[in-house]
Amino acid sequence: MSRSIRLLVFALLGFGLLLPGVAAAHEHRTIGQYEFVVGFINEPAFEGEQNGLWVKVTDTSSNTPVENLADILKARVIFGNQELDLNLKPAWDEKGVYTADFYPTMAGDYTFQLTGTVADTSIDERFTSSPEGFDSVKSSDALQFPTKVLSPAEVSTEVAAAQSTARTALWLGGIGLALGLVGTLAALSALRSRRTPASTAEPTIICT
Repeated sequence: MSRSIRLLVFALLGFGLLLPGVAAAHEHRTIGQYEFVVGFINEPAFEGEQNGLWVKVTDTSSNTPVENLADILKARVIFGNQELDLNLKPAWDEKGVYTADFYPTMAGDYTFQLTGTVADTSIDERFTSSPEGFDSVKSSDALQFPTKVLSPAEVSTEVAAAQSTARTALWLGGIGLALGLVGTLAALSALRSRRTPASTAEPTIICT
């Protein structure tokens, strides 16, 4: 292999490695005569950063991209027991590609669900992040510099803890106020009970 050809090969490999959201990092699945490639728009995906669902549909019988599916396919993202419906839209720069934006706010595995009908093929598939498919969402702590900021999940935890502390302080303050009022009333009652009633007897008049 000549030096110029080797340089060209290395350049192409390097360019491919630098492309964001490379489809090789996504999950490939054939359903009927259609190939679905599914993953995050940007990989690796980090919590708290804008990202979203990336889908490419190809007709394997003709090796052509399948267009006009934005209103046919229904998309949903699932994390644990939480679900969010997504609005697919066609990618402006590539036929057969559809995206839907959202912000993943917690690190972990995400699942994308696609349902609908492409021609005569019924679609009801789930794609979950895995080492063999697309990446899970990662924490950005190790990459933060120079100041680390709290993730949305950590902020939520801090807020919840502060609210709990405030509620406890308010509850204890109310108890203290009630006890103080009871003590004041008891003191007033004791003070009244010690007073001697004034005599109401009329004076005796002695005649000489």
